Amino acid sequence: MIRNVINILMGCMYAFIGVFIIMRNWFFTDLEPWAAMILGVLFIVYGAFRLFRAIQAIRSNES
Repeated sequence: MIRNVINILMGCMYAFIGVFIIMRNWFFTDLEPWAAMILGVLFIVYGAFRLFRAIQAIRSNES
């Protein structure tokens, strides 16, 4: 149960970091706009993947 909650929070955090990178063009250093877009999208996709896996785990435990 706690692990699923942590996975949901981490997925949201990764997605937030991706949006932040896209908006600020920054990730520990200044980034070119194209690099910020690629890195931001990767973070958002990974966050969505973690959310998907957490939701799947919750649904399988309910059955």
